[in-house]
Amino acid sequence: MSATTITETRQHAAQGIRAFYSRPIGWLALLVSSATLAYGGGGVMFWFHAIYRGEKGPPINDWYHWAFDSSLGFIALTPALFFILPGALWAIDRTRLGASRAKAAAYVALVGVLFGVVTGPGPIMHDFLVGRDTALGKLAVDVFGRDPDVAARVGGEYSTLSDVILQVAVGVPVYVTVALVALVAVRAMVSGLARA
Repeated sequence: MSATTITETRQHAAQGIRAFYSRPIGWLALLVSSATLAYGGGGVMFWFHAIYRGEKGPPINDWYHWAFDSSLGFIALTPALFFILPGALWAIDRTRLGASRAKAAAYVALVGVLFGVVTGPGPIMHDFLVGRDTALGKLAVDVFGRDPDVAARVGGEYSTLSDVILQVAVGVPVYVTVALVALVAVRAMVSGLARA
């Protein structure tokens, strides 16, 4: 790839991002998608990792733990979605899909897959930042209180590789489904605003 091609690609990418966020619907889509993926998808993934697999986190109430992890995910992953959403639209536009339903389905699938892949290192980052004996994990216990039932849970010890593989393998279908919910919510909000 030549330097000219790289420069042109960079310019087109910047133009696409600017075009996506030049209208309020772009920002609405980012906010709704990020919140839905972080809290809805994050809730399913919290259940999978913390409850089903019994992975160790701070010994706080499960609801607080979900809200805490999902809030951190919202903050950490919104910048990735900032690029994923317009990138997915750009890619779908290049496929020349005719029907709007096919485009919507492809958009939802692409956003969910890309988001799922981006979250792959999530379990590693979680254990590093908010694991049971980390500073942030201890702060969570100080703020939310220690839950003796959670502290007494016997969890499994899993390899880092299995955590990452399962994060992606389980996360992708979850995030595709939640991306669909986000798209439906954004369309409903825009439709409601248009009628008002």
